Amino acid sequence: MNAEALDDELSALGFKKVIYNADTGKTVLLLSNWTVTSIDNAGIEQSTDEAVVVHVTK
Repeated sequence: MNAEALDDELSALGFKKVIYNADTGKTVLLLSNWTVTSIDNAGIEQSTDEAVVVHVTK
């Protein structure tokens, strides 16, 4: 999934703290250039106030 599309979905669900962690160590600036590889604690219900860590690759 494209990181920008995921960001739109998470925002629509009310998540405010989304951290994008690049596997290359680079800074993630333009989400549309990145592909999601995994999400920490995927499938576990959590508060929308908690941070969501998304791992991405180019």
